[in-house]
Amino acid sequence: MLRHLLTIILFLVAINLNGFSQTLTGTLRGRVLDKTTEEGLSATKITLLTSIPQRIILSDQAGNFRFDSLLVGRHSIKVEMAGYKPFLREDLLVTTQKEVVVNVSLKPSLYNVEQVTLTPDRTRGSVRNEMSSVSALSFEIEETRKFAGGLDDPTRLAGNFPGIVSTPFTSENFISVRGNSPMGLIYRIEGIDIPNPNHFARIGSSGGTFTIFSNQVLSNSDFFIGAFPAEYGNATSGVFDIRFRNGNNQKREYAFQAGVLGVDLKAEGPFKKGGKASYLVNYRLSSLSIASFIINYLTVPTYQDLSFKLHLPTNKFGTFSVFGIGGLSDRFKPTEESNFLRDLDRFQNTLTSDMAVLGVRHRTILKTGSVWETTIAGSYADMTDNRSYLEDTTQLDVLRLRDQNEYSRLPISIASSLKHRFSPQLLLKLGGQYTRTYHDYLSLDYDYIQNRQVINSQEAGNTQLYQAYTQAQWRPFAPLTINGGVHYLFHDLNQKQSLEPRFGMALRIAPKQHVSFGYGLHSRTEQWGTYMTRFYEEGQTNSSLPNLDLDLMKAHHLVIGYNAMLSDNLKFQAEIYHQSLFNVPVEIGDSATYTVLNLDELNELRALNNDGTGRNYGIDMGLERFSRNGFYYMLNGSIFRSTYTDGQGREHSTAYNTGYKTNFLIGKEIKMGKKRGRNAILSLNSNLSIRGGQRYTPIDLQESRLALTTVFDETYPFIEQDKPLVVWDVTVNIFRNRKRFNESWSIQIKNIFQSQAAEYRDYDATLDRAVALEGAGFLPVMSYKIHF
Repeated sequence: MLRHLLTIILFLVAINLNGFSQTLTGTLRGRVLDKTTEEGLSATKITLLTSIPQRIILSDQAGNFRFDSLLVGRHSIKVEMAGYKPFLREDLLVTTQKEVVVNVSLKPSLYNVEQVTLTPDRTRGSVRNEMSSVSALSFEIEETRKFAGGLDDPTRLAGNFPGIVSTPFTSENFISVRGNSPMGLIYRIEGIDIPNPNHFARIGSSGGTFTIFSNQVLSNSDFFIGAFPAEYGNATSGVFDIRFRNGNNQKREYAFQAGVLGVDLKAEGPFKKGGKASYLVNYRLSSLSIASFIINYLTVPTYQDLSFKLHLPTNKFGTFSVFGIGGLSDRFKPTEESNFLRDLDRFQNTLTSDMAVLGVRHRTILKTGSVWETTIAGSYADMTDNRSYLEDTTQLDVLRLRDQNEYSRLPISIASSLKHRFSPQLLLKLGGQYTRTYHDYLSLDYDYIQNRQVINSQEAGNTQLYQAYTQAQWRPFAPLTINGGVHYLFHDLNQKQSLEPRFGMALRIAPKQHVSFGYGLHSRTEQWGTYMTRFYEEGQTNSSLPNLDLDLMKAHHLVIGYNAMLSDNLKFQAEIYHQSLFNVPVEIGDSATYTVLNLDELNELRALNNDGTGRNYGIDMGLERFSRNGFYYMLNGSIFRSTYTDGQGREHSTAYNTGYKTNFLIGKEIKMGKKRGRNAILSLNSNLSIRGGQRYTPIDLQESRLALTTVFDETYPFIEQDKPLVVWDVTVNIFRNRKRFNESWSIQIKNIFQSQAAEYRDYDATLDRAVALEGAGFLPVMSYKIHF
């Protein structure tokens, strides 16, 4: 297989080396904005550093600037204006047909004298949210496209950053943040919290197989992995704050991509020539039949999705944005027509996941200079995860429904915020979010010991979640920035509430070094199904809801960080963290060891109380060389420990206590073609990941035989651990500029070593032993993309 792939790569290189007799050009343009108000800044000086001689222009009255007729390739700009920190944006790829549009946000400077030399801000490595002090990662789309093995999936790409461990399976994109369950992560789009935006999402989870939206519609986004600012709530581990970019408002552009994973269509442009409004639409359709053939999927997943944003500025009433995402996904595995050599042949599985969000965002600047933003959105999510079992081979049309799990939710949310900068030293922001959600949940399974169907939950109803916050940033002098605030959360289902202080600070101890500190109290509600668990007393037919009064789970986050620019494009950062969780739901009972901290989805319901605790601590480190002259690398690692205590105070490892992980990403861009043109780029990327083995609980064979299903020996939770996992991904991309379009050929080779881990472990009644089903291993993904 590898020999054939190498032959294809060499062939693509050969055909792209021909036909470069002409010099091709492109356009780099954008807008200079005040970071707080996002108003355009006129008469700003913009220098094109990569031209000889350097070209200098001034922004117009609305802050717009434009460089035409640039040679295709990488370019850098510097933006300067009195009263603001200068700004440097490097390594922008200018191509034919597709314009490069850069919005530059300038921060007010405490210095306003010509004698002081200010170090320019760089977008790479800095987050959008200026209230963050620690544990904030900049998810920059141009940079993350270089991550080998990411399959262009934003959630999967996040696993390359320190502190985040992704599931090692090609078929899943679940991520654990600093030893926490994936259930502790929330997603936010355009300022409002949304349900899990992944195809094949599991009930109660934050992951699936692929993110519903493509990275083609994303702007730079933030990923918080601890002690996040006061505006974020109802999360104990992380926040993925996602922003969609605006479509090009001056030129219509289109893109088409086809490959192993399906087809991808994108269109953007102005509604009318000369207008300010724009649209951006992206549609994907996939059937993984080819991938299924390559990696032997048990099912053939199919999915499709649509993402869009309409940018509608007005002269008097501010700026409106209409945005939306929607996805349909389906996986069905029938029983196998065979001799039923294993239980897997007898199971029929159905997994569906549909999700949609439609929202409107309004942004305006008041006469006082305050910025007022409001977002209203409605969402829909429907998930099914059912399993049936063929009991008798002589009755092929009779299936026993083993597990039925069906959940739908319809949240309607409104979020609003007001931000005002009183001076370059003081910034204040306050806001809130209200969400009303309708839930409908059904969970049942078959008990072979009692020989009857057991209803675990069958409830529908509404919940309301109220959140409010206030936060401020104070810069008493240039080297010191202090962020502080408080978040309030109220859950009307059981009248539980939480008032949560947040604090952070960053101190520059040298021109290119700073230390930081962050603390936060964070809380979260549980899943609807957890509250609505039915509990039957032995010998009784009446049931109760013992979990209805569960308190909010809470966590103290403490982070100390160090950050240094070792050179203009080499950055080192390190953080030591400690997370103490309390009010953790655990199973009631003297011998019980079950806790929600080990769940990545809501696949088992039990009677719980809040007597558990948890602890995560460790160190994250990273060294990153930003791309310059086509060469870049990133080396990062995490060493951590994740434990919990059950209701009796006994300490155990969590399911995510894998101990360590390290990533080494390296890449090189090579210009190709004849001397006059050099209009093609060969991009080579490699990503090597080494992580501790997965933890698991042994199966109790005796109890499993009696129950005719898998029963784990929970006396020893997650005491076993697999061997370490080494995964090597490689991406080869050939990009070529032509006069009327540009194109690229890409081969992403995932898991070259074919390292495999157990996706799940079960008791197999046919084989009468414990079995482990390994996740998908080696996967080559080839695609062709054209911009025109």
